[in-house]
Amino acid sequence: MGKIKAGAKVKEGLGNFEVIEIEKPRLRDVDDVLFRVTSVGMCGTDVSIYKWTDTIAREYHPQFPLVIGHEMSGIVEEVGTNVTKFKPGDHITVNEHIFCGKCDQCKAGRTCICSDRDILGCHINGGMTEYMVVRQKNCFKLPDSVPHYAGSIAEPLSVAVHAVERVPVERDQIVVVYGVGTIGLGVCIVLLEAGAKVIAVGVEKDEKRLAIAKELGAVPVVTRRPESADILDVVRALGGTSGADVAFECSGASPALVSALEVIHPAGKVCEVGIPGKDIALDVGGQLVFKEKTVVGSRAFYHSTWDKTMKLLETNADKAEKLITHQLPLEKFADAIDLIQSGECIKAVVCPSKN
Repeated sequence: MGKIKAGAKVKEGLGNFEVIEIEKPRLRDVDDVLFRVTSVGMCGTDVSIYKWTDTIAREYHPQFPLVIGHEMSGIVEEVGTNVTKFKPGDHITVNEHIFCGKCDQCKAGRTCICSDRDILGCHINGGMTEYMVVRQKNCFKLPDSVPHYAGSIAEPLSVAVHAVERVPVERDQIVVVYGVGTIGLGVCIVLLEAGAKVIAVGVEKDEKRLAIAKELGAVPVVTRRPESADILDVVRALGGTSGADVAFECSGASPALVSALEVIHPAGKVCEVGIPGKDIALDVGGQLVFKEKTVVGSRAFYHSTWDKTMKLLETNADKAEKLITHQLPLEKFADAIDLIQSGECIKAVVCPSKN
């Protein structure tokens, strides 16, 4: 079959990202889809794999070398004999969760918390390569409006769509989004499509990201004053006299969750999407019990979420494309780690092969 290039974590420890050669994959099953990879998004999970924290080592424990990359898209080249939804030439994206479909969580539709699940690019080889084979059920046809280099944005956008599945919003509700990275901005897109009044919160170094939030239609806020006073000023200006209706915490910063609980009104809801690096002390009595506020966790997405994402992309591809600020060739895939950590990058996309 021949050799192809891939970006991989070759051993444990800090760094150890290298371009290697692997065998070109081939169809193994009647339900397989072989596609040429045109875009792979890099994100915070890839940074954690690069750093190889104890949490990552304990969660993923892969065999090395591990081909990274869990946000991917490409062009179909060959399909198995049972594949009916796709044909050569189709532009597809991939749900990287290889869920079992048999456990209680899968049967309930909650595939992201499957008890026997592998994640492409984390537990097993992913999409940072020129060609890949996945099963038909994990593939989704991208709308024609999505450029080939931008197809991998569907994965983080699915995370955003699922967050709003977990805590739905109504037209004209006031919603605060903490964090203006790819996920936070994606949540803004979903909320604005639903007709909500959106406030996007960042820190001073997020100037460029907040500018994009404003382009999308959100009200940008840089937090400077303590006790969420600056955010509450904007909430009140939008008509939220007793606070915001909902807050989405997408930064993973501990103070942001505390602030989110402060800016919502009694009986309001917070969706925690970010992953804090340490435990957070919350005023459980004063906020959750006495004011009946709710905190809901949101992990990744359900398999069914992706159908909603494809519909959203049909009419919002131009907005989602704004989140991609850097494109790199496969040979420079490791450089994306520095870009992400610099704060200059929203979404870095690696393009293993040309259209």
